[in-house]
Amino acid sequence: MAMELTGDLSDFALTDILQILALSRKTGTVLLENAAVAGQIIIEEGRITHASLWPGESFADCLVKRELLDPELMGRFKEIGKQSKGIWTVESLIVESGRMTYGELQDEAKRHVQRVIGKLVGLEKGRFGIAVNEATVSNLLDEVKLGEGLEVGEVLLGSAKENDEALRYEGEETPELLNDLSGDAGGYESEVQLASDNSSHLTERGLNGDSHRSELLCSLLSELRFHSFEAEVSLAIMRYASEVATRGILFAVKDFELCGLGQFGLTSTLPDETPDRFVRALHIPLDVDSLFSRVVRTGLPFVGPMPRDYWNMEILSKLGEVGSNSWLFALPLICDDRATFVVYGDNYPGGGQLRGISELEALASQASLVLEKIALERKLMEAEARVSAREA
Repeated sequence: MAMELTGDLSDFALTDILQILALSRKTGTVLLENAAVAGQIIIEEGRITHASLWPGESFADCLVKRELLDPELMGRFKEIGKQSKGIWTVESLIVESGRMTYGELQDEAKRHVQRVIGKLVGLEKGRFGIAVNEATVSNLLDEVKLGEGLEVGEVLLGSAKENDEALRYEGEETPELLNDLSGDAGGYESEVQLASDNSSHLTERGLNGDSHRSELLCSLLSELRFHSFEAEVSLAIMRYASEVATRGILFAVKDFELCGLGQFGLTSTLPDETPDRFVRALHIPLDVDSLFSRVVRTGLPFVGPMPRDYWNMEILSKLGEVGSNSWLFALPLICDDRATFVVYGDNYPGGGQLRGISELEALASQASLVLEKIALERKLMEAEARVSAREA
């Protein structure tokens, strides 16, 4: 496989590489390697269709580990595939056997790709290579390719959220079970102590959550000034929004409607459709009076309980379920004096106010300034290119 572009991960992060390929709708294979691991990511027309890591579990190994397929049966499938000399793949054999449907297999493959990408984006040292227009999976007896592919922004958002949660709970101790003490007085005292311990534990977790959000906010604010693509800015906002809300959607403002781009937390509320497909098909009109149209028109954020008027409920019902005591936010990202993105989030099925919303609004304000800077730099580059063309 001929590499058309190579470099060092310490100079060019994998997240930047993937977002550039996504924005330009390129097809190609990204290979990564350092002293410990090697990885492969395939992108087709800007969407991730495959990811694998060595050493690490293959997709076939993952199916066995999750007890979705018997190891002996998987071994038989691989042997048949070898004997067929490429006619049969592990995907086609599993589907034809009736053990899993194509949709079930693709859903598992998406989870596998998400986990692999999460590990690969953590690589800070090593080399990368990009083979443009190359999209071949080397071993179809262990791996599969996604039919529709995954949005790069959503995959990176999911990976960032998983890594943040892993860091948050790393080293957290599991409370030990306490034996009942004999005697009324002893039992009463133990209950009081246990209640006190639980209260302290919950308070500590709340404080740890606030501390984690503060650290993440500082990190994102520091990173914002280095971003040079709109996708990077919107990804940073969605990362922090996922700490504030239980589910959320990133919208792009296009003409007279909002168009869905990415999401987090929608899986449990969409039983009949994949979240990716749902969000990409989601279009909210801006020519009717609703909280979304007001946010786009005024450029001012909305934070509060679910509005109960007709158009708001009609729009919010598209999210699958809404709660009467849920709160939501709709924050615009402004560029050239108009809203270019809207970040929506709510705390369904919870209730009460959203923790960290003020910090999210501040981050959105800073993100708008970065979008202005990106737009200005792009205009300057276009102007310089026109001048150079005239001089030539």
